[in-house]
Amino acid sequence: MDALQLWAMVSFTARGGNTEGLLNAAASGGLHLSRLTARTDGFAGQCAAWRYRRLASMARRRRVRLRIQKRMGLFFCLRPLFRRTGLWVGAALFVPLLLWSRSLVWAVDYDALSTGQQARAAIVLRTGAGLEPGAHVTQERLAAGEYALLQSGEFSWASLNFFGGRLQVEVTPAKPVPAIFSGKWQTLCARTGGTVEAVDLQSGTALVTPGQQVEAGQPLIGTSRTERDGTPIFAPAAGTVTARFEWTAAWQQPLSAQVPLLTGTTRTHLLLRCGGLELALPNLWGAGAEGSAVTRHIQLAPAGFPLPVSIEETTVYQTEAGQTDYPDGLALAMARLHCLQTLEDEWPGARIAARKEQVKMRAGSLDYTVTYTLLADIVQR
Repeated sequence: MDALQLWAMVSFTARGGNTEGLLNAAASGGLHLSRLTARTDGFAGQCAAWRYRRLASMARRRRVRLRIQKRMGLFFCLRPLFRRTGLWVGAALFVPLLLWSRSLVWAVDYDALSTGQQARAAIVLRTGAGLEPGAHVTQERLAAGEYALLQSGEFSWASLNFFGGRLQVEVTPAKPVPAIFSGKWQTLCARTGGTVEAVDLQSGTALVTPGQQVEAGQPLIGTSRTERDGTPIFAPAAGTVTARFEWTAAWQQPLSAQVPLLTGTTRTHLLLRCGGLELALPNLWGAGAEGSAVTRHIQLAPAGFPLPVSIEETTVYQTEAGQTDYPDGLALAMARLHCLQTLEDEWPGARIAARKEQVKMRAGSLDYTVTYTLLADIVQR
């Protein structure tokens, strides 16, 4: 049995007429028959399906009745599919669709980036160049994506490569830029009074020493000094003077306030994007709601297989104005937070050495006063 017979073969019986003549004619005509079995009124056998018509023609001339008993082979298994027009139309459309989708982003590969860096890079690429799963990739978009990554300030080098539906993102995180020395040609004075803890002189002349008590406006770093021979030397004043001093802040925190409160009603909007096309799905999740909205982007990946389709999910949480009461502990924490924020704005980078608090409860409010002992640079810039 050859490979062609495995593709399509029939099993038949031959009865009546001149069956011996049929066998001789088939042998002389090169028509190969297999598995021949003698019967009382004829014989049974098998042949390739495309040779059966020729065998049937020989049988009619010799008055032999042929009957197909069984059809075997891969062709007869697939024949029901050959009659389905939609299947072939789908296959004909699938090939050009597959070739067209090679220009879409199926997957994004980030080269050795942390989870946070990947999330931030994805936002930059989506907002700056429109590159996300399902987006159509062009050379202009790749160039715009590289420029957007560099403009974000988080990366010092970026390269985007696209091949076969995969977008390869290669970046180098930026390192902190060292501070450039820049002095002033006037004396640097103190912003506030305190006790000098350390002097870090970069240029100029130190006018104070550690342990010295200074007042606000007192000179700290000068621009000139005199050599032993009396020669004056001028240099720009630059450096830091760390001093210990006290700083006081106060805040009155109300114990109740009108704030937007969640009602528990939400509404979800889904927007599908693929190849520059957008499809808004009908809302099936929640009733109408107006309030704060949270948007996230998800790649469609059934059974873990990523598809070039991105979903923008926007969830709106309904809020309404209402009065809320703050417990004493929460009100105190809010007052502390406000004073710490004020401290950071006025003395960025200062270290807290000690803290003294004073709390007074009044009708409807909490009065908070705090005195910090700080270690900070007191040079007036």
